[in-house]
Amino acid sequence: MNSTTQDHQRQKLQQQLLATRAAARGLGSCSADSVNDLLISLADRLESATSELLLANQLDLKHMDQDEPRFDRLLLNEERIAAIAQDLRNIAALPSPVDEVLEQRRLENGLELSKIRVPMGVIAVIFESRPNVTFDVFGLCFKTLNACVLKGSRDAHDTNT
Repeated sequence: MNSTTQDHQRQKLQQQLLATRAAARGLGSCSADSVNDLLISLADRLESATSELLLANQLDLKHMDQDEPRFDRLLLNEERIAAIAQDLRNIAALPSPVDEVLEQRRLENGLELSKIRVPMGVIAVIFESRPNVTFDVFGLCFKTLNACVLKGSRDAHDTNT
């Protein structure tokens, strides 16, 4: 890869990261109900796209030896996809931790102090051949109003796409 191509890729990545940071700021305006609705909708869409996802997964699996431990981690079937969808619904059912007051006290001078849970902003995760991680990390980040940057392994390129 020549340096011009590397520079272009670096610039593209920087633009994507800046857009992710901007998106993270906008997540604060999402209501708990809209977050939960989106997670449930994603679970429904995942289940309705099962056959497409299984085909993409087969493209990845054909490049891997079945005796390789990563093979089973990458392998999707209808039951695993249903479990991923259920995990998204379980996340939607959790109470939102955002704005939860963890501690509150009044100082002698009358100043009120509060410790409140707030989003971190952008969370980056690099992971191997586990397609469920894509959905788990997104679901947990979105529930907590954080944007996420995900980098899956090359082994799962088609499945993650």
